[in-house]
Formats: sequence, structure tokens, C-alpha cells
Amino acid sequence: MRSGHYALALLALASLAACASGPDASYVGELSASGDAQILATDMVEFVSTQIPAGTGSIALDPIPADQSSNALTPTFTTALRHRGFAVADNEQAAAPAAHHVRYWVTPLDGGDLVRVSIDDHTEASRFFVRSGQSGLQAAGPLMVRQDAEADR
Repeated sequence: MRSGHYALALLALASLAACASGPDASYVGELSASGDAQILATDMVEFVSTQIPAGTGSIALDPIPADQSSNALTPTFTTALRHRGFAVADNEQAAAPAAHHVRYWVTPLDGGDLVRVSIDDHTEASRFFVRSGQSGLQAAGPLMVRQDAEADR
């Protein structure tokens, strides 16, 4: 499959995962290995830090469904954000107007994981991670970023 078609297929699958979890919810599918959460969280925080300078308000993570409350990614992602200098809002603070809303979807796909992160409903990034032998997950391609031009006006 040509790389353009592959990227389009990945974005379509990411959209399906978002629809399955609801418009205002994050989603974390089952991760295959214990180290996957750290690898994915590190990459997710790297993207967030390119879009939001640390110290410019808090980050409110959109909730995940109750049946995913024990996933390893959410606390790892929260800790990584705080380590990078971000204030992560708790549920009471999430409604604060200064909070940047971050939604994330992690979906198992072809032995790897498809990750999508949305910031304030106008900047989104997607990346596919593959399992590479004994080295665990690694990015299978570039980070694909899309910004809503209307939100910047």
C-alpha cells in the first residue's frame, strides 16, 4: 500500500476509535506490554509540549470510560506531563476556562498501537507504533499533525 493510502487508512481508523468512545471522552485500548505506556506517554507529551508552552495554564485530560479506569497509560501520561512542567487539572479544575483540553485515543492495530491526541478540539496528531522484536514499540512513521485553520482566526 502506498504511504499516502496507508496514512489515510490510519486516520480513518483513528476517527472510528473516537466515535466509539464519544465526542468528549478519551479512549485507551488494551496495551500489549508493560513498557508500552511509557513509550506512548513520552511521545504524547512531546507533541503536547510543541503546542502548549509549560506554565501557560493547566491541562484537563478528557475522561476515559469507566471500564478503562485501570489502564496504565493515563497515570503514566499524567505523570509525564507534570514532569515536563505542566499543571494537570483534576476534575473540579477541568471546567476552568484557562485549561487546555487534551483528549487521547490509543487503539491496538496490526500488532502495534495507533495513537491520536487532540488539543482544544482544533489541533490533532496521529502516529502509528509497531512492535519491533524485543525492543518493544517504536514509531512507524512521522507524527501527522492537523490544525483547524478556523480555530486560529
